[in-house]
Amino acid sequence: MSESGEVHPLSADTRILHVLAETTGPVVEVAKLAVLGHLRAGFKVAVAAHRSLLGTFGVPEELADNFREIELAARRRFTLADPNTAFTLHKYYQHVDIVHAHGLHAATLAGLAFTGLPARLHPKVVATVESFDAANVIEKTGAEIVGRTATAILGTTEPVVDYFGEKVPVVERAELVHPDIDVDLTVRTPRAQVRKELGVEEGTWMVASPIALRDHTALATVLDAADQINTKRPGRPVVTVLTGTGKDRSTIESAFADRHVIVAPASDLVDVAAAADVVIASETMTGLSHEDLMQLSKPAVFIGNTRRAGIWGAAAKAVAADDTDALLSEINHLIDDPAGRGSQAVAAKKRVIDVNNGAAISATLLDLYAEVAESSDS
Repeated sequence: MSESGEVHPLSADTRILHVLAETTGPVVEVAKLAVLGHLRAGFKVAVAAHRSLLGTFGVPEELADNFREIELAARRRFTLADPNTAFTLHKYYQHVDIVHAHGLHAATLAGLAFTGLPARLHPKVVATVESFDAANVIEKTGAEIVGRTATAILGTTEPVVDYFGEKVPVVERAELVHPDIDVDLTVRTPRAQVRKELGVEEGTWMVASPIALRDHTALATVLDAADQINTKRPGRPVVTVLTGTGKDRSTIESAFADRHVIVAPASDLVDVAAAADVVIASETMTGLSHEDLMQLSKPAVFIGNTRRAGIWGAAAKAVAADDTDALLSEINHLIDDPAGRGSQAVAAKKRVIDVNNGAAISATLLDLYAEVAESSDS
C-alpha cells in the first residue's frame, strides 16, 4: 500500500513472474504464499526457479490453468550458469508485466535480464532483498545492479531498507512470516553466571565488543577508552570485555590484563554480548554480525565510518574511529541513562525482527505491484 494509504487497482490481465534462485528461509516462505494468493486472486502467475523449488508451491488443480513453471539453473550463490539464467529470463520479459525477484541473487539475475531489451518491453521489477554483506564484492555488485534496475525494494531488515533508500523509487520493509535472522542465535548461559566466569565483580558495569583484535585504529581507540574510563567517572567501575579474534588477541590479553580489559573465550561471544550493559559495534568484527548484536537487543555505540553506522539507524550513536573522547562520552551517556539503554535496545531488535501477519501478504503485494505498474520509468 502506498504511503497515503490509497489502494491501487491492479489490472485483471496483469501477468506476474516470480523469480527465485535455489534457496530456503523466510524469503521463499513469502514467495510461496504470494504465488498461491495471486493465483487465487485470478492473476496469471509464472514461477522461474531452480528445479529444487519447482513443484513445491502446492498449486491446486483448479488454479493450474493460470500457472506456469520455468526451470532455471540459478542456485543460491553465483555460478557460471548465471548468464544463461539471465538470458532465459530475458526471453520471457516481453510476456510479463511484473517481475518479483525473491532474494538478492534472484534480483541480480532479474536485473541482468534487461540487457538488450528495448525499454518499451521492460516489465517492472520488485525485489525482496534479504540481509547481505555490503563489504563482500560479489554481493555488493549484485546490490548495485538491483539498485539500478528495480522499481521497488522490499528489505527483510531495516538495514537493507536503509541501504536502498536513496537508490530505488519505492523502498519498504518486507512483510515476513518469520524474521530474517539466525534463529539459532540463543543465549545459553545466565547473565550472572557469565559475569562470574569472566571474573567481573558484582556492581561493575560491563562493556563488550566483538571488534577484531588486530592492528587498526578503531581497536586502538576502544583500548584507549577502556584504559581511561575508570579515571574519568566516579562510582561503579567499568570493565571492557573483548570477544573478537585476530593476530593481536594474545598480546592484548597480556598487556591490558591490569587495565580493566578482559579477553573472553571466543566460543562464548553470544553469551558475553548478552550479559553486557553496553556493546561496541565496529566496521570490523569477528564472530558476530551487526544483525546478531541487534537481535540480542543491546544498547550500542558504533565506532568507525559514519556511512557504515547507518546499518544501526537510530539504535546506536556513531563515533569516529580515532575519537576516544567521543567513545567515552557515548558509553558514559548510556551507562548513566537506563531509559536510553532500554529504548536503544528495543530499537535495535526491531531492526531485525519486526515482522507482520502473513495472512495479508499476497494482497499487500498486489497493491504494491499496482503502484509500481502506474509509476513512470526511472
